[in-house]
Amino acid sequence: MPCHLGLTLKMTPKMSEKPPCENSAATTSCDGVAKRPLPWLAALLLLVPQLLFSSQEYRLCCWLVACLAAVYLSRRSLGCQLQKSGWPGRVFLAGLLIAHSASWLGGVLHGELWWLATIRALAGFTAVVGLLVFINLLLEPRWVHSLKKTVVALLVMLLAGSFAGYFFCFERFVSMGEFVKYFNETRMMLIWPTRMLAMPIGQIFWEHTNYAAFYFALALLMILEYLANGGKGRSWWWFCGLLTIGVFLTASRGGWLMVATALPFILVRRGIPFSLKTIGLLGAAIGCGFVCLKIKVAVSPPSALQSAELIATHGSALVERGSSGRIGGYIALWHELEQSRLLGQGLAASGKKMGEHEHEHSIFLATVRGGGLISLAAHFMVVGSAFWAAFALLRRGLRWPAVLLATVLSGLLFDRSTVFSITGNYEFIAHWVAVLLPLILLSRPESVQGTTASGA
Repeated sequence: MPCHLGLTLKMTPKMSEKPPCENSAATTSCDGVAKRPLPWLAALLLLVPQLLFSSQEYRLCCWLVACLAAVYLSRRSLGCQLQKSGWPGRVFLAGLLIAHSASWLGGVLHGELWWLATIRALAGFTAVVGLLVFINLLLEPRWVHSLKKTVVALLVMLLAGSFAGYFFCFERFVSMGEFVKYFNETRMMLIWPTRMLAMPIGQIFWEHTNYAAFYFALALLMILEYLANGGKGRSWWWFCGLLTIGVFLTASRGGWLMVATALPFILVRRGIPFSLKTIGLLGAAIGCGFVCLKIKVAVSPPSALQSAELIATHGSALVERGSSGRIGGYIALWHELEQSRLLGQGLAASGKKMGEHEHEHSIFLATVRGGGLISLAAHFMVVGSAFWAAFALLRRGLRWPAVLLATVLSGLLFDRSTVFSITGNYEFIAHWVAVLLPLILLSRPESVQGTTASGA
């Protein structure tokens, strides 16, 4: 009998058998039978604030309540889930506990109130476990089609809004905001219309072009993996071309790092014809990107930059921009942690201003700041267990979890605060979804077989 979280088709056990990990509270059992409507309450708490409110603090509180409800639903089956994933699940749990414990102790030793440190640590831990439940729910076959349609519709709207703002020169009518000091107006314009539409409903809040590049590159690579695994449809190839142009126009090195990291996972042993078609598509899309730049310059000449400099920003100067001053910030952080490198300064210290930078610009450095080298080692345990599970799935013929994990982690390598403290930013959910998926699928062999057979 399958033993996992989430809602699945009910399976009738033999009369002589007692379902393992059964939940006596009649909420859920390990076979996934839902006996109360609480999963829907948890889902509403997770989704409604995201749709109606733009305050990160408000969304964060609702997300935490939703995760608490999810943990309550799964309290009798979590051990079963980790047990079926084998030693990777145990390593993952140990890393999670060590990271939060080190951050808690580091915070207390640096003057943080013990009860505040405890709340932060428990909130982060609960949110990760709650996401485990929601991911299981979304993996059920009845959700796959509607989820795919929703994601594609959102991507189409994001691309359409971004391209509309880019070519219709909306910068003449709206303020570019504080981040214009980091990006020229032409790059910022790619995200501004979507930002304007998103703010009133609390949706994806793009502050700079790296956010757009993250979503565009992630969608591009997952669609390419779908096509490499037998997916059909010329429209998907056109969509990949538009997404590549979007990544190009952001001039985001993080977006290109995602592509460079994940592309080998997609192309290896997929045949020369598919590899040539993919590389040709990417090359043609980049060429179209330079044409788009020329059109943009012709329609609305840059106010601060010459056209040659603008084009170089997306081409030869992409690598020459160096570390954007981050090396100096990293050195400053290392000196800041001189007395607390083992245990860090607590979760409250992460994500704060670091020298001239607003935050650490790396989830790994933020983890060091919050929980020290001990927490960083625990983070490597967590990520390592996910990669081991992803490669185990790859050997069984399921490749997309490895592609997703490589894509997300490379995209978050230089972005935002520690992922052990729950935040209202996209990094927390993106990181843990990518890390948890391989472990969940490894514990659900029936899901692996079904997904492989369907070519998804």
